[in-house]
Amino acid sequence: MTQDPQRTGGGRGSGPFQVTGGGQPFAAPTRTPRLLLGAPAEGSECVAGAWWPRTDNLTTEMHDLISSLTARLGVTTRIAFDWNSLSLSQRGIDPPDGIEVTGPLPDQPPAVMYVFGPHNRCIRLLVIDPATTAPRAEALMRDAVRAVVDPSDS
Repeated sequence: MTQDPQRTGGGRGSGPFQVTGGGQPFAAPTRTPRLLLGAPAEGSECVAGAWWPRTDNLTTEMHDLISSLTARLGVTTRIAFDWNSLSLSQRGIDPPDGIEVTGPLPDQPPAVMYVFGPHNRCIRLLVIDPATTAPRAEALMRDAVRAVVDPSDS
């Protein structure tokens, strides 16, 4: 059996490994993130969307997630989240990427990731456990977006 060298490993999903040399914008996602974003919430502290990663090691999907958020947010400058030990030990964001990766901010909910862009613009993402069943994850994603669109609907 012959292997295509463009399709071997890389740790970023099952797509081809691409060396970008660091910095943004990143290459197009190798795997489309399972992501749902609501309409921009002006001045809202609500979750702006939801992300359902495929693995517990969230940093393996970071470049793809950031690529998907670039049109809405611009260049990502910082990500604040309550990282699990697996993600911390296998970081997928490197200093040349130009992104500050921090722990949670004071009063930041543990399952919500804050992704910051220029001028402190922020997208708040509910991070859904990768082990969640598809129907449950889809319902949680819709609920997270609906809470931003219609806060009185809760």
